[in-house]
Amino acid sequence: MTTLNQKMTWIPVVLAIIATMSWAGNITLAKMVNESIPPIGLAFWRWTVASIVLAPFVLRPMIKQWRLFKDNIRLVLLLALFGVAGYNTLVYVALKNTLSTNVVILQSASPLMILLVQFFLLKQTTTLRQALAIGISAIGVLLIITKGKLITDFTFGNSELIALFAILVWATYSVFVQRLPDDLKGLPILGYTVFIGTAMLLPVYIAESVFVETMPLSFESIAISLYTGIFASGLAFFCWNAALQRMGAAKTGQFMHLIPVFGLIFSMLLLGERLENYHYIGITFIVVGLIVANLASRKQRLQST
Repeated sequence: MTTLNQKMTWIPVVLAIIATMSWAGNITLAKMVNESIPPIGLAFWRWTVASIVLAPFVLRPMIKQWRLFKDNIRLVLLLALFGVAGYNTLVYVALKNTLSTNVVILQSASPLMILLVQFFLLKQTTTLRQALAIGISAIGVLLIITKGKLITDFTFGNSELIALFAILVWATYSVFVQRLPDDLKGLPILGYTVFIGTAMLLPVYIAESVFVETMPLSFESIAISLYTGIFASGLAFFCWNAALQRMGAAKTGQFMHLIPVFGLIFSMLLLGERLENYHYIGITFIVVGLIVANLASRKQRLQST
């Protein structure tokens, strides 16, 4: 029984790793094609593919939980807006004018952003040590979005700010998804959020196509839509939601640090990007902040035992 329990504890860990690896690949590939494929178009077709792929698996659970969906429709709409229509679309927009390296490093702020969301929206208490951790990591984030000019020339890069706002949107999703009734979690909420989020993107996609740029029909656009739709959307969201159910938002959020790890590897191998000095300094502050936060959580666990 002990061996079985140990194996079960690894399942959410593996699921979170699969999700973060898929998302890191999504950021790198989106940067590769951002000059030829518009961001809203990529987001819309990504989720359209995901809707088709997921439909056979989620339709029956969705119908079964229809009444529960209606009872929680406001929360579901919020999750669809943040988790599907919002987060990745903002990331794609940010990638138009910044390195994928910057975007994946900023993902490191996700766990601390989750703490902030829990404090401001759910009034969950943040300890002094957690507040210190947030402050330390915030310095690292500021160094990255100001490209190392935090003191000498304090200016924000618009694209980096968009990426940071995307992370705030994702942190809010990760916190609020836990407020769903248990019977609505898993496949039902995955289906509802993907279908509704895709519908939310449709008018924005039409506007982009008419007034800005049309999504091209090419091997590149089809290939990136299939990858992002199958792996970075359907598979990754299923794995992430399952990990959230088993480990909670704060603990699962720690795995977002793997996005920079995978993303930096992918960016160097596929895009030829290199880290600058401000990247290293910013990463150091973020990591120190995370260590401080984790030390606090370990102390709390020891006190509770």
